Amino acid sequence: MSLFESRNVITYPFMDKLHLASLVNMTATTTTTKTVNKKKTWRYLREEDVRRHSSYDDCWVIYKGYVYDVTNFLNQHPGGSNLILSHAGKDVKNILDDPNIHQHTDSAYKLLQDFRIGKLIQYQDDINCETKKDIEDEFSMDGWNEEQLDWDQGLVKQVHKLGPNYLKWVHSPVNRKLRLFDSDFIEFFSKTPWYMIPIIWIPVLLILSHISIQEMHNSYFNKFDSPYQYTTLALYAACFLLGLPIWTFVEYFLHRYLFHLEPKGDSPVAITLHFFLHGQHHKVPFDSSRLVFPPVAAAVFAWLMLTFLTYLIPGGFGRAMGAGGILGYVIYDLTHYYLHHGTPDRGSYLHSLKYYHVLHHFDDDSTGFGISTKFWDYPFNTINKKLL
Repeated sequence: MSLFESRNVITYPFMDKLHLASLVNMTATTTTTKTVNKKKTWRYLREEDVRRHSSYDDCWVIYKGYVYDVTNFLNQHPGGSNLILSHAGKDVKNILDDPNIHQHTDSAYKLLQDFRIGKLIQYQDDINCETKKDIEDEFSMDGWNEEQLDWDQGLVKQVHKLGPNYLKWVHSPVNRKLRLFDSDFIEFFSKTPWYMIPIIWIPVLLILSHISIQEMHNSYFNKFDSPYQYTTLALYAACFLLGLPIWTFVEYFLHRYLFHLEPKGDSPVAITLHFFLHGQHHKVPFDSSRLVFPPVAAAVFAWLMLTFLTYLIPGGFGRAMGAGGILGYVIYDLTHYYLHHGTPDRGSYLHSLKYYHVLHHFDDDSTGFGISTKFWDYPFNTINKKLL
């Protein structure tokens, strides 16, 4: 049996304008409506409100904190109306997700969205972000004025045409693949699968570590002894570990002050640069090939950081910190990918990071710049207001 699936019905007469109007004009004392930036507008209801709608002529159910009016679906339900009516006015998550009762398909859950009319009031500040589909359901992914650009061609050469409308366009996300360049050769190097990050950067980290240990030993200890002794390794480990928090600050600084340096006015150069550096990611947040840094771009930042550290702190110490910073970068990029495509357990640290990053993308992109940690958002006062 199935709660919300019909293989025989092609069209559904649900939620017509008259029915929607009657819902909106119901007694206002039991509902509220709230609109959040880029977030869909919902009617917020209490559980006792939903329980009143438990009859054949007026049947509501709750699923994952949302409220659905399934009255018009009762007679079309393959398992019969009685199965739904036995849970009318109640939460149907347990029965809907129970594979022992029925394994619902993706189309069944998609059909369910057509009956959504609101959200439980206790969840009005909660964003369901366990899966990509949850985020798509919660927020608008329709974009804005997409017909102005040709998505089959490279967008880097086109985005300047948007002029002063660029920021509105780039912050109106879509769930689709993006092409940056017309050249297939250049386009190939603009994409990076997540597994290339450890494959490329862990060997670099190990080479740097070996060089820094040798340099430390030759600078401060007997050159004829083995560099791999306790004192040298202890110094190296201390500097290496110090590189991890240094990276988290670099991560925050780059994300906030470089990647989110938004163009003023309609400068074609500023618009193109913003889109190339980071705007593309906000436009297509689920494009899996554009969630980690391309190695060439990452190498430029790594070289600059290593040059600065080795100049500031010579004798192998700065290089060891740089090696730690590279490990921090690897953790950051893999974490970022997981926050977009992973499904962490609710209540876990990674789940809180995912929620935090969803807020950055879909609620307020002027807050939540930390990816691998929220730490630096606190002293710089860029924590999302929902978390205060």
